[in-house]
Amino acid sequence: MRSACLPRVGRCVRCFASTQRNRIRYALLDVDGVCILGGVEIPGSSQALARLRSSVRACRFITNQSQEPCSMVQAKLRSAGFHVGDGEIFSALRAARHFVRQRQLRPLCLLSTAALEEFHDVPQREPNAVVVGTAPEQMHYERLTEAMRVLLANEDSHLIAVNKGRYFQRSDGLALQAGGFVAALEYATGKTATVVGKPDWEFFHSAVEDASGATGPAVELPLGEFVMIGDDVIDDVQGAMNAGMKAILVKTGKYRTGDEFRCSTPPLAVVDSLADAVHFLHDVGLLE
Repeated sequence: MRSACLPRVGRCVRCFASTQRNRIRYALLDVDGVCILGGVEIPGSSQALARLRSSVRACRFITNQSQEPCSMVQAKLRSAGFHVGDGEIFSALRAARHFVRQRQLRPLCLLSTAALEEFHDVPQREPNAVVVGTAPEQMHYERLTEAMRVLLANEDSHLIAVNKGRYFQRSDGLALQAGGFVAALEYATGKTATVVGKPDWEFFHSAVEDASGATGPAVELPLGEFVMIGDDVIDDVQGAMNAGMKAILVKTGKYRTGDEFRCSTPPLAVVDSLADAVHFLHDVGLLE
């Protein structure tokens, strides 16, 4: 049954769907595990990006990275050999800042020192909300207890998850992401976290608006012209498909054997790397 849904062709697993009728004009790329790993380019990725750029109108690097501000993500990609323009990084950390400012919240931030740069102009005294990212130095008993007390002190308090990922790929292996700590606070307080990063469909739609320039309530988003390329089957691939766009799963980064079968519907393709993803899109005529 699985092989019928996902016939294996060459080095990639492919599934042709009706969404293929639209050519790809925009690309969303995950950063860690797709373009770079441990700050180093995944072989062939920068050349693949250059080829992809020549075939699409715009690219965006979208990331659930919650330990570094956009400026650091951009600098890391550039140092690894990628051309990344100003404004091309679309991060969950910045989405969390937007959520907080829009609602005039005063967050207790369980964030790394570097990530706090994104919140430098956000009032944080007498907090009525908690923002959780991946911050190893913050995730100890007393700090989590402080966060729990903030959430229990006010019925209208907000628990905001920059992401709810289970783990991410480091150079030395898998490491805990923010999701486990968010789940602990949910359990302790009875609150449900608002997830502002992937796989939230609003996050994807905001990235689509940013890349395509299609904004306003009456404007139809060109979702069929977008492809998301990622290594996380839930946050990247399933999230993008739920938002209405195409998605390709790459076997670099956090991918584990059989991940593709965790999707409720098959991705457009499962390939070895970003370079193979770009080759695939050209081979099947989805890129000009």
